[in-house]
Amino acid sequence: MMTQRLLLPLAISAVSVMCGCGLVYEYDDCPPCPEECFSVDADWKYAPSALPEGMAYIFFQTGGTDEWRFDFPGREGGEADLPDGGYSVIMFNDDTSGILFENTDIYETFTFYCRRGGLYDGLGGSIDNPLGPDTGPDGEKVEICPDMLWCDAEDRFSLFPGGTSVGKPEASYSHDRTLVMYPHQIVARYSLTIRDVSNLGGVARMCASLSGMASSLRPSDMFRDGPATLPFKVGGNGIDVISGSFLTYGLPSEIDVPNMLSLYVWLSDGRKLCYNFDVSPQTRTAPDPLNVNIILSGLDLPESDIPAEGGFDVSVDGWTTIEIDIQS
Repeated sequence: MMTQRLLLPLAISAVSVMCGCGLVYEYDDCPPCPEECFSVDADWKYAPSALPEGMAYIFFQTGGTDEWRFDFPGREGGEADLPDGGYSVIMFNDDTSGILFENTDIYETFTFYCRRGGLYDGLGGSIDNPLGPDTGPDGEKVEICPDMLWCDAEDRFSLFPGGTSVGKPEASYSHDRTLVMYPHQIVARYSLTIRDVSNLGGVARMCASLSGMASSLRPSDMFRDGPATLPFKVGGNGIDVISGSFLTYGLPSEIDVPNMLSLYVWLSDGRKLCYNFDVSPQTRTAPDPLNVNIILSGLDLPESDIPAEGGFDVSVDGWTTIEIDIQS
């Protein structure tokens, strides 16, 4: 099934000759490709285990104003048709639901971002029912976390009657009319583990957020704007460990602000506690920026045995905030 919902603002040209069937046809209903087609292919050596449902390729005409989009099922490419000439290309998986696009008419400004959310969306908030305020305590906007994103970008691709040329070191000129792209993971996975937690059995529900994170990503040069606060889901093992994980565009490229982890805890007796940890030393020095592990220990929660009466309160009021100094 083709994905049409993600790039509606993008102006698409020459749709009548699309062989990738991006916005016009079902994948199994594509018209035959003319003889002047060229092949689009993906080499997954940088993400060998990736299994996207489909891949989108967007071609920006060099010195022009036209863009073409082709979508292909699975992780492989297919046949496409473009006028000979020079292009810039962005390719990414088209099976995302939380990623949005802006500044889509120019290769250099094309940007991935996410919609606004609520601070407690880790409890299950949605676009129709965000939970909590849309700004963090420090005034940062709250945005949902992105989906998994594999991407590649090429600023120099030329299509000739007898072949193609690209600016990548992997392949410069080919006598075959083939474009090979090299998708790789461009979002980071952050994991949180809090060990040695006391009185975890008295927790009714909890979620978390992390501030100072990138709010968008520009694939042409991997620039990350920001900052934003990202809400995410956490859970307990019923004994003494709290854990969770989420995807993110990573740290902002230029803005240097602290990464404050906030753990929001609703006790069974109705009390609401917010624990704040400055985890910047761990996020800034992670050996692998695409796989960041935040590890904390020694959180003492109050005892809580009496179930509270009334509903679930997700208002911004009534919190007891506790700042915790951690050793990094």
